Amino acid sequence: MPRTIYELVEIDDKLPFDVSLHQVNYVPSHWHNSVEIIFVLNGKLEVRVGTETQTITEGDICLINQSHVHEVVGLTSNIIATFLVPVPYLKVHVQGIDQMYFDALAGKPDMEDNESYRRIRHLLAELVLLKYKRGKVYELDMQTRMLSVFAILIKQFRNDPVQGAVNEKYKERMLSIINYIDDHYKEPISLQALAEREYLSVPYLSKFFSENIGLNFQSYLTSIRLKYAVEELLRNEGTSVADIGSNHGFPNMKSFYTAFKNKYHKTPNEYRQQYERSISIPSHAPDFSTSYAEFSQTRALDIIEQFLEYMKQEENTDTSVLIGRTSTARQVNVTHSKRSIQHTWKNLITIGKAKEGLHADVQDQLRYLQARCPFNYLRFHGIFDDEMMVYDEVDGEPRYHFRLTDQLFDFLLSIGIRPFIELGFMPSKLAQDPEQTVFRNKSCVSPPISIRMWCELIDHFVRHCVNRYGLKEVSSWRFEFWNEPELAYFWPGSQDEYKEMYLQTYRTLKSISTELQIGAPGRILMIPYDWFAGPFYQFCRENNAIPDFIPVHYYPNELVPETEETHRQSYPDLIHKKMNIFSGISKDSDRLNKMLNQELTIMKREGLDHLPIHITEFNSTTDHRELTNDTLYKAAYIAKNIVENLDKVESFGYWVLSDNIEEFTASCHLYHGGMGLMTQYGIPKAAMLSYELLSKLGDQLLDQGEGFIVTRNKEAYQILAYNYCHYDELYLAGDVSLIHQTSRYHRFKDEKILNLEIALRGLPECNFRITRQKLTRQQGSSYDAWVRMGAPEQLSLEDIQYLKSTALPERFTEIRTPNEAQSFGF
Repeated sequence: MPRTIYELVEIDDKLPFDVSLHQVNYVPSHWHNSVEIIFVLNGKLEVRVGTETQTITEGDICLINQSHVHEVVGLTSNIIATFLVPVPYLKVHVQGIDQMYFDALAGKPDMEDNESYRRIRHLLAELVLLKYKRGKVYELDMQTRMLSVFAILIKQFRNDPVQGAVNEKYKERMLSIINYIDDHYKEPISLQALAEREYLSVPYLSKFFSENIGLNFQSYLTSIRLKYAVEELLRNEGTSVADIGSNHGFPNMKSFYTAFKNKYHKTPNEYRQQYERSISIPSHAPDFSTSYAEFSQTRALDIIEQFLEYMKQEENTDTSVLIGRTSTARQVNVTHSKRSIQHTWKNLITIGKAKEGLHADVQDQLRYLQARCPFNYLRFHGIFDDEMMVYDEVDGEPRYHFRLTDQLFDFLLSIGIRPFIELGFMPSKLAQDPEQTVFRNKSCVSPPISIRMWCELIDHFVRHCVNRYGLKEVSSWRFEFWNEPELAYFWPGSQDEYKEMYLQTYRTLKSISTELQIGAPGRILMIPYDWFAGPFYQFCRENNAIPDFIPVHYYPNELVPETEETHRQSYPDLIHKKMNIFSGISKDSDRLNKMLNQELTIMKREGLDHLPIHITEFNSTTDHRELTNDTLYKAAYIAKNIVENLDKVESFGYWVLSDNIEEFTASCHLYHGGMGLMTQYGIPKAAMLSYELLSKLGDQLLDQGEGFIVTRNKEAYQILAYNYCHYDELYLAGDVSLIHQTSRYHRFKDEKILNLEIALRGLPECNFRITRQKLTRQQGSSYDAWVRMGAPEQLSLEDIQYLKSTALPERFTEIRTPNEAQSFGF
C-alpha cells in the first residue's frame, strides 16, 4: 500500500480485483476508488467510516463504499478476508454503478436471518477458497462469483447516496497534505506550520480536515503515529514501550498511553502480550508496509472450509458448484487392436526389509496380494542385515548361515513370487564402521573392511542358492547392487570405493554363472544423470562390467541441486532442505511420465537402451506419515501412472506393500498415512483395490485417453476409468492445515466430475454379461469406512474384520443384448 491516505489498489494477479487474507492491527484513515468488503473469519474489529463506527465480529460482513474515508482497528487477534473491487471494473459490467451506494451490511438488525446476506457470505467464502486453490478456470470462477455478489447487492442492498465521499476536486490537495504528514509524523508538526506550507488559513485547513477525512488534524496525526508505533510494538519485542512512543513522534509516555488506550481499550503492554499469545510473527519476516498484515493462510483456510461445510449441512447449500465437470465421448472399434500389452507393472512389488518377509502378518498380506493381483517378483532391502544372521566370525574366521534366507525364499516361491534381491546392506562384522547405520531396525551402510571378504560372502550366498534351488531358477532372479549410493545416507564411502566394490561383486557373480542377472545400483531419477550415473556407466564400459538391467527409483520431488554437497547429505536432510516442511512434491501431475521419457532418451544417447529399466521403487511421496496415502487419492494416482506408462519399462515396483515396515517407529494410529497398500492389521486400502482392478485389464489395447483405457482379452472387453486430481499449490508448499485424521480430501486442485461415454463398435451379435465395479469413498475405501464408523483408535477383532469387509468395490451385473451393450457411461 502506498504511504498515503489514498490507497491505490494494486492487483498482483490476473484477476481484476483483489482477494486477500490478513490480520489487522491498525489501518489508519484512507480511501480508494474501490468498493471494499471485509469478511471477519475470527476475532473482533472496529471499523469507522466517516463519523460512523461499527464493531464487527466473526461471521460479520462490512461493506465500505468507494471514495469513503475509513479506518480499521483490531480489537483482538483476528483473521479477515478483504475484497477490493475497483469501480472501473464494475462499470464494465454495470452501467452507472459508480453512482450507486450500498448498505454497510454490518450492524443491521436480523441480518443473520436475511437469505441474501447469507448468500453473499457464502459467495465470499467460495471466493477465498477458489483464490488459494487456483484451479484451471479459477479466474472465470472468481469473476462469476464476484459479479454474483454485486448482483445481490444491487437488488437487495442498494442505498441512497451517503455523505462522506471524498470530493474529487480536493483529492490532489489532500494527497499533498497527507504525504507530508506521513513523511514528517515523527516531528512536532503543528496545524499552523502545515497551513503555512499549503498557503491556507488555519480555520480553513481545520475545517478541510474534518469535512474530508472525518477527523481533526491532531486526531489524524495521532492515528498515523499510532499506526507505526503498533507495528514496532509487535515487531520488536526487545524495544521498550517508552522508546516506541518516542520513536514515533509522541511527545511523552502519557500521550502515547492515552492515545493507545483510547484506540485499543488496553495498554501497549497488554496489547503486546495478547498478540504474543495468539499470533507468532517470525523474526525474519519483512517489515510491515501496511497494517493489513499478511500471514500464513493455514488457520484462515481451515475456517473457510469449516464454514462452507457448516453451510452445506445446516442450510442444504450445494457446494458442488466449486467442482468442475469434464465430459469425454469416445467410439472404439473392438476389432482393431492398437498393440499388445505385457503388463510389466505386474513384474514387481516391494516390502521394506528381508526380515519383514518372515513375519506372519506380512506373509498373510503377500498371500492376499498373490491371490488377487499376482506379481512376479518381490524386492526388499537388507538381505545381509545382522538380523538375517547370514554372517558371523569365530576366532577371526568367517561363518555363513542361510537358514533365514532359505525360509524367506521358500515362502516366496511357494506363493508364486521370485526374489528381487538388493545386495546389501553390510554385516556389521564386515563393516569399516559398524556405527554407520540407517533405519530404526538398524542396517549398516558402511563400506566393507575388505572387498575380498565381501565377495566371499556374495560367493557363498549365491552358490548356496544355486545348490538349493538350481541354476535355472536362480538365473531367473534379479540381483540389484546396493541402494541409492548417490547419497551418503546409504553410502558414506567415496564413489571410487563404490565402483570397485561393484566391479568385484559383478565379477564374483559372473564367475559363478554368466546367466546370473546383476543390476546397477538403484538410483534416484531426480538426481541428474551426469552427476553419478554417467561416470558409473563409463566405469562399467571401461571394465567390461555393464549391468544386466538398470534399476531406478521415482518419487515426485523437485530436482535436487547438482552439487558435490548433495552427496554429503542424508536423504531426509536433502528433502528437508529443499522443501522446509513438505517433501517437495512437484506441481506437475505428469512428472513420472516425463521423467521416464527423459531416462529412455538418456539411455539411448548412452548406448544403453538395450538394457531393461526396472522401477524398483515408486510412490507419490517419500513421507511415511502422508495422510492422503490412506485415501482414494492414492488409488487414482496408481491407476493414472500405470495406465499412462504401460510397458514403458520392465517393472513398476510400488514402494511398499505393507504399512508394517521397520524403517521407522510404528505408528499408534491405524490410518497414519503409511506408504503401504495395506494397513498394519492387513486391511486393504483403496490403493490395493486399484491394483486389483488394474489386474482385470486384457492383453490387447483398444484405446486410451485421459482418465480411461479400453482393452480386450479374447472375447471379453474391459474399460477402466479413473478420476485423478493433483494436490493444490498450498499443499505442495507444505500447508497441511486442512488435512486431519478424519478429513483428508480438502487439498486437491481441479476437482472435477468426470463424465465418460464409451461406445463400442464391432461387437459380436450375442448377449453380453456386463459387470461393473466401482471404487469410491462410499464403497471400497476402508479409510472412509473407518471414518464413518467413528474413527476408533482402539479396534477389536470384529472391527478389523468389518473394515476388511468394506474393502470391496461396489459390484453390479446385468445381461445386455447386442444393441444395448454398445454404449457405456461412467
